[in-house]
Amino acid sequence: MATALFALCIWHSGAALAAGPIKATQVVTSASPGQGASQCVFDLRGMQRYSGKVERLLPGTQGDAVGAILTDGTEIEMPPGLAAQDHHLRAGSSLTVRGLIAPALHLIRAFALSDKQDLCAAPMPELVTSAPPASAQGRIARLLHDGDGALNGALLDSGTVLRVPASGARTRYLQPGAPIYAEGYGYQTAYGKLVVARRLGPDRLQAIHVSDEPLIPRGAPPGSVGYDQIQGPGGTE
Repeated sequence: MATALFALCIWHSGAALAAGPIKATQVVTSASPGQGASQCVFDLRGMQRYSGKVERLLPGTQGDAVGAILTDGTEIEMPPGLAAQDHHLRAGSSLTVRGLIAPALHLIRAFALSDKQDLCAAPMPELVTSAPPASAQGRIARLLHDGDGALNGALLDSGTVLRVPASGARTRYLQPGAPIYAEGYGYQTAYGKLVVARRLGPDRLQAIHVSDEPLIPRGAPPGSVGYDQIQGPGGTE
């Protein structure tokens, strides 16, 4: 009896995922234990597999791809270094991942590429580079999210990817179809233009500061040599 109930629960879970808002993204039957090697630290075979066709890849600040939009509109969020495990991944490619699905957001958080075997993200050295100032303007084609489902950007009708800090995500400006202007710093990558916003608004004149960094640099900590020194226009007082 317990076995039958467990099987029924599994069937209902799979049916609910397959019948959710994400229709063209296929739920793939998981491979049996021992089928295909894996270089992942954790055993991900308990996670569902999802498959679809890539419409475009989403650029990250290290020049890599950190996500994808599928042809059915599903957003795939990936950790840095995961997309690099498949050197043939590009627009038009088939993509199969293991992950968690948020049907209401049309979002899948991928933990591994999972075609013939599970491939997880390899550690990537963080490149500390100073990106040049950049701006973007257009209309919001769709919203983008992080791995926790929190709003963190938008895809513009021009194809530019816009990423915003938490303070920017809380503004009223990020709405599908709305006009948007952003300025901050940017990257030209193989996957398109990326702008990380510090100012955001419906146009340039109405843009507001949205960076989570403080506007005024922090002073010296109490007890330090420079704590009692005030930097004035003409120098230290």
